[in-house]
Amino acid sequence: MSRYGLHRTGSSRYKDYLRSPQWGFRRVRWFRDCRARGFEPACQVCQVTLADAGTLDLHHVSYDGVSWDEPQQRWLAHEADDELMPMCRQHHQDLHQMMDGRKEFYGWDRRRATVVIIGRLVNRLTRNGG
Repeated sequence: MSRYGLHRTGSSRYKDYLRSPQWGFRRVRWFRDCRARGFEPACQVCQVTLADAGTLDLHHVSYDGVSWDEPQQRWLAHEADDELMPMCRQHHQDLHQMMDGRKEFYGWDRRRATVVIIGRLVNRLTRNGG
């Protein structure tokens, strides 16, 4: 088992990707494609929709589709649609605070940790009358 949190298991190198034009275009395309299929994106925890919130974050369940193209010196954004998960800013921050800050998730696969944490956030919201 790794002694590092998920934020320190290699995904930190993707900070540059998340600031890149390729990620910006991929993000816009993800939301556009969802709506084109008749699906209104909503936070996986509180169900606030993109239309209601005005903006949603996209959480990477994995970075498997992301790579660096050395010859072209640019990122390649080929995440599958199901590798991205819409979340409101607050719940996305809560997810990362738990994922990156709790030792219980050290060494976990990012997908597994995401599913468990979202379940906990939904339960917390339900208990608090949300």
